[in-house]
Amino acid sequence: MKKKNELKEEESAITADSTVSTETTVSTLIQKDVICDNLLTQAIYRIIFCVISGLACILSLKFFTNVTDGTAGFTISHNFWQYYTNLSNYYCFGIGIAVCASTIKKLRRGEKTGYNTCAPTLKFCGVVMIMVTFLVYNCYLGKPSSLNFWNSLGNISYHVVAPILFIVDFFIFDKHKQIKILDPIKATFMPLGYVVYILIYGAICRAANLNFEYPYPFLNVDKLGYGGVIGWIAMLVVAFIAVGYLLFLYDKLVKKDGKWKLDFTNLKLW
Repeated sequence: MKKKNELKEEESAITADSTVSTETTVSTLIQKDVICDNLLTQAIYRIIFCVISGLACILSLKFFTNVTDGTAGFTISHNFWQYYTNLSNYYCFGIGIAVCASTIKKLRRGEKTGYNTCAPTLKFCGVVMIMVTFLVYNCYLGKPSSLNFWNSLGNISYHVVAPILFIVDFFIFDKHKQIKILDPIKATFMPLGYVVYILIYGAICRAANLNFEYPYPFLNVDKLGYGGVIGWIAMLVVAFIAVGYLLFLYDKLVKKDGKWKLDFTNLKLW
């Protein structure tokens, strides 16, 4: 009987050691592929993002107009849906809500560490879209050096703060080795769809002699002609793809032996 009990105790000890070893290995793998794997930290950060992004989406509707001159109004902008900035912010807000809900669900299950598993490809596309929004507006369309740029809460929220928060989430909390080879190409589909939509809508308005103002100077067919617009779009598509593949390279960084190295093993195409 004693021998049987001793054997059982030895088996239990081996099982326990194996479990600890497995947990340590899993934890190590997570640490290699995620900068911060603490789910509580992720949840708090993502709740903050959802609040700020939600505010940005509301402000994009132009509820509050002419606040500085004392004649604040509450009329909704009639053309808010024509701006790529707004649409990309709505997209990221929707993805942010889904990812935040997924993170909270994991916490409620008792998990303490992990990474985002909710629609990683769609989230990646959102990161590329909102990063281009941020760069194009702040480097070309907007004037960050002027005081007026920082006087508008809406401008700051949907052109600066919300985009930065969404991008940082990807860099810090998302597991590496998730992005597929053609994902940067996929990230251009929605922006190109937006361009086609605006050009068709503008052509219809012009044919019907309706008042229509192109939302961005590089989409202004009246001034640039279709050839000029296509040239601009070609450059922007190249910018989208370049940003996408830079993020793709970042995604392939894996920590091995205390150092971050590029790992292109087990790549998926689509």
